[in-house]
Amino acid sequence: MSTTVLIIAFAAGVLSFVSPCIIPMLGVYFSLITGQTISELKEAQLNQEIRVRVFKNTLAFVVGFSLVFVAAGALAGELGAILEKWQGFLNILGGTVILVLALKLLGVFALPFLAKIAWEPAFFKKLRTKATRSPWSAFMVGLLFSIACSHCIAPTLYSIIAVAGATRSTTNGMLVMLMFSLGLAIPYILTGLAFNRVIKVLKRLRKKQRIIERLAGLLMLYMAYLIYTNQLTVLTGYLSRILPRLPLGM
Repeated sequence: MSTTVLIIAFAAGVLSFVSPCIIPMLGVYFSLITGQTISELKEAQLNQEIRVRVFKNTLAFVVGFSLVFVAAGALAGELGAILEKWQGFLNILGGTVILVLALKLLGVFALPFLAKIAWEPAFFKKLRTKATRSPWSAFMVGLLFSIACSHCIAPTLYSIIAVAGATRSTTNGMLVMLMFSLGLAIPYILTGLAFNRVIKVLKRLRKKQRIIERLAGLLMLYMAYLIYTNQLTVLTGYLSRILPRLPLGM
């Protein structure tokens, strides 16, 4: 069961990458973090120096947003541990939040308030004019991405953070969000390595957006079930057995 939770967190990260909000902005992200234009990134033959820079900057970018997400998982897990005596109430609250977001992904209803916290695309377009080509600037963009762009992947992101809190453990919360971050980061790295080919695949995937959202919704429904039934406690027991030296106790 615990392995399933981690796999679902990873899958949620992958599905977040192919969300309707992220794919159209990939050109902006990669232009910003690499210093290359979209047309340059689409060139089949990039010299070795540019390929190395694109890889390094993409890696720095994903490290930036991963640090924020993992920190959010640690905070959620710690809060869950502090509020453990209200475990029953928190399970209902967390499960309900995830259930609502899952139903949104399944198309049962819309949540227009999420769009109100959205940044405008001009935010990154203005920043791009001042961007350098260093990994440090890409890292800073990753930090900004995790905060300014969280609305894009809100249903999956907030659901997984709720799961991290339900583990009631700082380490477990970090691990859950690390798996989510890996699921989101790996596609970015693959895109950086082969932008031209990957972007063509992603454009085809845009036609399957409804299916992707429904899959994410089903995953979130299952996570809501796990929290409602308090089955996430199995995660700590499992991790305690395979990683006995880590402070995983609740």
